[in-house]
Amino acid sequence: MINSMLNLPFGSDVYVISDSEYQKLQQTSAERQISRLEKKLESYEYSADRIKQRIVQLQTEHGLLPEAAKEAAE
Repeated sequence: MINSMLNLPFGSDVYVISDSEYQKLQQTSAERQISRLEKKLESYEYSADRIKQRIVQLQTEHGLLPEAAKEAAE
């Protein structure tokens, strides 16, 4: 039995922790992931705003704005 345990795919180091400690680790990991995703979202929103501004700028420069948008831009 011991020999077969040493050949397990996850290696020889196995740690046993309580359910509460596991929950805490999972929560900490989730908080870090959420933080990274929120930063990514903020970056994507900033990029989208810049792209929208550039589209309006090009439309304005080349007279491609729809009539309603032209009135709002003025």
